[in-house]
Amino acid sequence: MSPVTTPPEPPRIDYHAAEGFHETERREWTLVAVGLTALLALIAIVFAIFAVVHESPAQPAAAPAAAKPQAAATPAASNVAFEKFAKVDPTLPLVPAGAVKTFNVDVYQHVTKVSNDLAPTEVWSFAVNGRAHRGTGVSAPMVVNEGDTVDFTLVNGSTKAMKVNMPHSLDFHSAEVNPGTHYGDLAPGKSMHYRFVAKHPGVFMYHCATQPVLMHTGAGMVGMFVVKPKGLAPVDKELWMTQQEFYVGKPGGPADMAKMQAKKPDAITFNGFANQYKDNPISVRKGEKVRMYVLNAGPSIWSAFHVIGTVFDRTVIEGQTGHDAQTINLAPSQGGWVEFTLDEEGTYPFVTHAFGDMVKGALGVLKTPNAPKGAGGHDMGAAAKPATAAKADVNATMGEMFIKTDKPSVKAGKVTFAVKNAGTTMHGLAISPAPVKMAGAMLDEKAFVASGTHLNGGQSETITANLKPGTYELVCHVAGHYQAGQKLAFTVTS
Repeated sequence: MSPVTTPPEPPRIDYHAAEGFHETERREWTLVAVGLTALLALIAIVFAIFAVVHESPAQPAAAPAAAKPQAAATPAASNVAFEKFAKVDPTLPLVPAGAVKTFNVDVYQHVTKVSNDLAPTEVWSFAVNGRAHRGTGVSAPMVVNEGDTVDFTLVNGSTKAMKVNMPHSLDFHSAEVNPGTHYGDLAPGKSMHYRFVAKHPGVFMYHCATQPVLMHTGAGMVGMFVVKPKGLAPVDKELWMTQQEFYVGKPGGPADMAKMQAKKPDAITFNGFANQYKDNPISVRKGEKVRMYVLNAGPSIWSAFHVIGTVFDRTVIEGQTGHDAQTINLAPSQGGWVEFTLDEEGTYPFVTHAFGDMVKGALGVLKTPNAPKGAGGHDMGAAAKPATAAKADVNATMGEMFIKTDKPSVKAGKVTFAVKNAGTTMHGLAISPAPVKMAGAMLDEKAFVASGTHLNGGQSETITANLKPGTYELVCHVAGHYQAGQKLAFTVTS
């Protein structure tokens, strides 16, 4: 069945132009550049002649005027208003009712955080049927069944509250339509509408295709479109995870294009916020059959999705069915689903197994209701709370790759830290001025203001330090733990 297009059909647009491939523009700008070069050369000659005619040999040339200092271009992160984080429900939405599946998608531009450790950033997102995940950088998923007709309307900012100030578009990887007529740019406030049939099952990406595409996808304009196959067996729980990169620029400002081009993200997240399911674990019962839909939305970093403590019984990735898998490998824009059960009570982290990316926020936890406390070397701090001790100025808890305190700052002077290792692997607390100094691949211990001993799981100690006003980091001084993300910003006030 060919796609059904409802009138009026949007104006035809060159998809190569929408993707940013402008040969004509390049030739035109080349001619402009040549003309400007010639003009500048002519001006230089004129000024040289003028200088020769008017130069006075009796007077030395005047010294150039001192450059005026520029105002700071980067506003302080603390002065930037941003949306408060709200946890994203990872439960896969139901397929809409009715013979035709209707999706009204709206574009919004907003300032939010994508990690507790990073400054606020401007994110560009899609809201689906009124569902917007403000306070994060993720766009809502869309779910249909194989063979469904999809009735789709895109509005590029339906109201002023959406704060859209530029053209946007939407490209469905699940649709078989002419991109030249369906994926074109929309000016702010404009809309387009068409239908297509979801013929192929899978986990597909949708994204903005407005040039430069890297900028729009790197700023958040990506999402998941699930087409469930016919005859898909029911399971106890269905979850969705979109892995996504963020490139933070000036606080509250647009994403950093140079970082995107260098493939150096500041955060790699699941569902739009770093470590959100580590701090707020997802409840899964022992023995439940879980199906997790996973999309690597990129735009540039590969994903090695893995759930620690289980093996995937079945995988369906880009049309290929597998079984008995430890990890699924997803290039940017690829997706699929995995099925598994948790055989014991416990906490089960899920990660990208590219650990250099995982420490940027691609980490979550599945937790059973009767999980034991301090559940092992991969507990990731899912159930930990700050330690409490009498007469301590600061109560600190350490665990697998985390440090938590009961307060973010103290006044300068003699400060006592009550430290507890709530994990099962060895940890040790040190206090260092920020930024932390390194000695090769190791922390520079000479820069520590104070440090404790190596603590085994369950052990505690007290550390006392004389602290001056300034910014510090609380770090684990066990080799490799700081690089794995075991650190916490801390402030000492006057």
